[in-house]
Formats: sequence, C-alpha cells, structure tokens
Amino acid sequence: MPNIRQLRTAIRSAWRSMTGTGAAPRDLIETILEDNFDGLLVIDESGQVLAASRVADELLLRPGGGTLVGRRVGQVLPEKIVQTVEQVFSTGRPAEPTPTAPATLHAGSPGNELIVLYVVTLSRLDDGSGPRPVVCLTFWNETEKRRGGEELAYLATHDPLTGAYSRSELIKIVHATLAGDRRREAGLTMLVADLSRFKTVNDALGHSYGDMVLKQAVSRLRAAGIETVARLGSDVFALIQPGRPSEAEAQSFCRSLIERLVLPYTLAGHRAIIGACVGFTHTDRSGYEPEVLLRHADMALSAAKASPGNNFARFTQHMDDRLKEKQDMEVDLRQAIERGQFTITYQPQMALESGELVGVEALARWEHPVLGIVAPDKFIPAAEETGQIIELGGWVLETACRDVASWPFPTRLAVNVSPIQFELVDVVSEVRAALRSSGLPAHRLDIEITEGIFMSNAGFVTEALQRLRDLGVGIALDDFGTGYSSLSYLGRLPVDKIKIDRSFVRSLPGDAEAGAIIRAVMTLSETLNKVVIAEGIENADQAWMLRMMGCRIGQGYHFGRPRSSAEMARWFSDAVTRRSLAG
Repeated sequence: MPNIRQLRTAIRSAWRSMTGTGAAPRDLIETILEDNFDGLLVIDESGQVLAASRVADELLLRPGGGTLVGRRVGQVLPEKIVQTVEQVFSTGRPAEPTPTAPATLHAGSPGNELIVLYVVTLSRLDDGSGPRPVVCLTFWNETEKRRGGEELAYLATHDPLTGAYSRSELIKIVHATLAGDRRREAGLTMLVADLSRFKTVNDALGHSYGDMVLKQAVSRLRAAGIETVARLGSDVFALIQPGRPSEAEAQSFCRSLIERLVLPYTLAGHRAIIGACVGFTHTDRSGYEPEVLLRHADMALSAAKASPGNNFARFTQHMDDRLKEKQDMEVDLRQAIERGQFTITYQPQMALESGELVGVEALARWEHPVLGIVAPDKFIPAAEETGQIIELGGWVLETACRDVASWPFPTRLAVNVSPIQFELVDVVSEVRAALRSSGLPAHRLDIEITEGIFMSNAGFVTEALQRLRDLGVGIALDDFGTGYSSLSYLGRLPVDKIKIDRSFVRSLPGDAEAGAIIRAVMTLSETLNKVVIAEGIENADQAWMLRMMGCRIGQGYHFGRPRSSAEMARWFSDAVTRRSLAG
C-alpha cells in the first residue's frame, strides 16, 4: 500500500513538472491526504497527529467527532501501533517501512472493533522552519475480509443451522482424541442417533418448525454432557464419548439419550412428538479408525431402526459380515448380468383334476462360478435394492415369452414382476414389446405380483394392471396370505388368480388351521370369480386334499422340478407319446 513518503514524492514530481518550482504547497499535500482511500496519519516525535485522511477520521472517531489532527496517538490508536511508531522514531532509519502487521482498532464507539493491517514509515517534513522527522502511518480495513474468512472456516467445520460439528470435523476430532498410546488406551465410544418421524414435522408444520426441532435436539444432546455433537444428515447426529464404558453403562447412556430426544418439542405454539433410535460401538470392538467407528455405529443404528419403537443397538461383527456379503452380492450380481450367468427354468402348473399341464412359471436361475446355485431369496432383494432388477426383470420377461412361444404346444406363462419395476419403468410398454417381439399371444401370459405392491401407490399400480388386462394379459396375486392382504380391497383389484403361499400347503393334510384358511380362501375366490393356484405341493396327499377343497391348479415338486426350455419341450413330447401308447 502507498505511504506518505511515496505520496509526497509523487506530488512534488507532478508539481515540479507543471510549475517548474521545487515544492508543492502544504495544503495540496493535505488535500491529497484528505481524499486518500486508506487511513493515513502523519505523526511528529511528540506523538501528535499533524495530518489525517478523511478515512482515518471516519474509522477512529465517532460521527461528528471532528478530526484527528492535533490529538495524541495514544488517545486514538491501540498500544501495539503506538509502540511501533515510537520504535520507528527511535531507529531513525527513513524510507524503511515496517513489515505489514494486523491490529484491532476500537472504531468510533465501544464494542465496534475493526481489524486493520498497518505499516509505519519514517520521513522528513519541511514546513519552512527546517526539516523534522515525522512518521507516516498507513492502515486499511480488513475486517470484512477477515471475518468472511472466519465465517468460511466456521462453515467448513460446523453445521450452519444447529452449530453442530460437520462430519469432516468430527473425523478430525476423533483422530485428535485417539492420538497417542495413552489416549488409545482410554478408548472412545461412537454413537449415531436418528430422529424418527421428523419428516412428519416438516410436512405438517413446515421446514422452519423442523429447524427448531433440530436446534433443540442438539441443545438436548449437549445438555446430556456430550461436548462433540456432529450433524451427519437431515436428522442424523453423531456423538463421541471418551472412555470405555461397560455394556450396562453404554446401554444406560443410550436409554437416557433417547429419553431426552423423545420429550415433546415446543415450537412457537405447537408441540411435536418424535421418536429416536441410537446405534453405538467403541474402540475395543471397532478399532481406532474414525471412519470405521462411524460406519459401525451407523450399522448398529440400522439394526435399531429395523424394529418398531425407540430402540438402541450395539455393533456386532455379524453386521459387518452381512454388509460385506451384501456388497459382494451386488458386485457379483452386476457381473452375472453382464456375463450371462442367468438362465430361466420353468416350473409346471398342473390341473389337479386331470393332471394336464396348464401353464408354467418362469424362474430366474443364477449359477455362480464359485458359489454355485444362488437362491432367489438371496439375489432378488439385492437386485431390487440396487435397481438391477430392472435389467434382470426385463430380460426374464422377454426371454420367457420367446421360449414359450417357440414350444410345440400351447400353454400359459407366468412371469413375476417386482414392485420396483412398476415404480421405475413402464411395465405395460415392456410387456407389449415382449409380446410383439416373441409372438406370444397376450391371453397366454400372466403377470405375477405380490401384495406389497399396493402399499406405496395403489392407484397407480391398479391403473397399470388394468391396462395389462385390457391387453388380454392375466394378473396373478402371488404369496397370498403372507403379506398385507385385505379382504376389503381384494374384490376391487384387477386380479384374475390368487396363489396360496406354500407355507399353508406345506403342513397339509395334518394341520387343521391351515386347512381352514385354504377353505376360506377357496370360498372367497369362488365368490369373487378368482382362480386359485396352490404352490409348494410336494406329495399326492396334498394334491388330493387341495382338489377336494375345490382348488383347480397346483404347482410344486410333486409335478416335477423346474426345467430348462429344452427340457420342458422334451417333457411335454414324452407325455404326449405316453398318452398315445396308453390309448
């Protein structure tokens, strides 16, 4: 920044070039000082201010406080700057400005502080009575810049809404807490808390009230004696407690946290009731890496949230093993789709009265190169969670339609469609395309759905199912009796067939309760004009009893295990041959 000496030199040079004389008038220098954008003070050896810029007056005096000229620097400048001025006078070395340094000024009124950078330079002033030493103090306001930097630094380490630490700062704190052998020996407990039903507050009252809940929640956590509280997400917080609590102590602490968090929240005339779950781990179980501690506590939180109510759970190694197994499954599943490891088998559906084949259900089969055959109850949930069910389900539908259309005998095909497919893709368009490309008539295709499909968006799903029926496609409700069945809406659903779950069939013929349930389903289905298919028939006694109850179609190992497309074609041909020979 320019100092008074440089200004004077520039002024004199300009004056000399214009007038040919050697000195600029004193009032001209004062005018330039007055108009300068920095704070400028010219100070003599006695500490008196000889000249001051307008900016200096505005920064150091109250409005209407006059001018700094004639005042002592000790009255208007902080001790740090006064000492620098005195030191420069004592050294007597002109034209060597001090290094730029920060200082705090009490500007104008008490409590109004400014952060400035300043530099002091020794010069000489000739006012007609001979040259004398003066000091030029130049300073400029860095308050906004510094405070802006401090605010950015705060936002980088804290949540701006609640004042809780950020996730990255939490990691640093854990590192610092566990630095050194002694601190590691002391140990640490990591907890992750989630506010359940928080979204209801936002939806019912608005986000401003939700913000109040979050602020109060952090205050309650701190009131519990927790110094380190970090906000990880919308309504998820991480906490650390130094030490190695016993199992009983940790559980007691979690209960007390939940009790604090679930107390009613008073929100500007409203009251909100929310729930809370907590997961925790400690260094003895999860080691000393902050990311691992946080991940394990989050796994425990997921376990706590799996049960209804306000719960807590401790991390166990089984949780980590299960997660790794799940992650491996997701990777293997993607590779299986890409490498063509999936095939389709077909399970026969037989008329219980005549023993004739009336249809087949397409079943996806995965043969893993290392694990062998992977059960559908293992890979289907993983495919649904990752969205890979879209690609897999589309491939099964298209391939099964093509296979069945190529067989030398007409039969119905049943294909399972996941609720995720209905959510993410246009199932009706995919079915129409599969029928068109394969040549399979629509009336020979059944789409099988589960009861849970109606839980999220029943209206949308019902409309899609009706459009499928309009194409001529049948709709079968799979696993009936194991999900969210409601007799009140069953009659209104666009469903043609009901499949009784194998869990009811398995205990026949000895289980009277299972038999009563199946007879009730048969009566209901007959009233609603629905066809019933019994799954999981494994012996002749079960088939006979179901036939006596009025069930028309059965499926299970009693009629044969699932077969490939080629095996199905041979099996049917062999059956035709046997009938011809018998006739």
